[in-house]
Amino acid sequence: MQVAGKDVKSPMATLLVGGWAMQFLLFAVTASATALFREKEHGIFQRVLSAPVTRADILWSKFLYGICLGLIQLVVLFLAGHLLYGIEIGRYLPLLVLVCVFAAAACTSFGMLIAAVSPTPESARGLSTFAILLMCAVGGAWFPVSFMPEFIQKFSKLTLVYWSMEGFSQVLWAHDSLSDLLPTLGYLSLITAVVMGISVWRFSRGRIFD
Repeated sequence: MQVAGKDVKSPMATLLVGGWAMQFLLFAVTASATALFREKEHGIFQRVLSAPVTRADILWSKFLYGICLGLIQLVVLFLAGHLLYGIEIGRYLPLLVLVCVFAAAACTSFGMLIAAVSPTPESARGLSTFAILLMCAVGGAWFPVSFMPEFIQKFSKLTLVYWSMEGFSQVLWAHDSLSDLLPTLGYLSLITAVVMGISVWRFSRGRIFD
């Protein structure tokens, strides 16, 4: 494995870049979602809601913004991985972008959930830091899941980090086809739908827009 060369095509390089990309993305989209607290303090919600806009519109616009932010961040980091570690992404870019979109959606839904269940921005930061580090540790962002005990490996499959890392490995190392990726994308979609559903339900009963 040549760190600065172009012959590096190992799963460890993919793990390194993908793991750090997921961790950075989770912190970024969570910070973006918890910005809802600052917007409330500055009275932005009141001005926005005076227009023909609903609370759901605000939440879904945040969700779409998080996906765009996540997609850009992931693609940039993988491009850096290509330049620094020689990870081949050119031939697999369409599938990589597809996985990045689904991973960004899952990460954004997690950020929305943190904002929905936290009473203050301080508690949101503390909860998000703990949850992100835990997911990265057990989800394979720092080291392969196979290194961990069997019961942790089963738990890791409940995390969005695990399925995102699985998608990155399938595209960049195993070079799977779209049909092979569909189960992984399905799990990411399920996580996104469930977490986003809980977030919207919690926001509708919370006081962040009051």
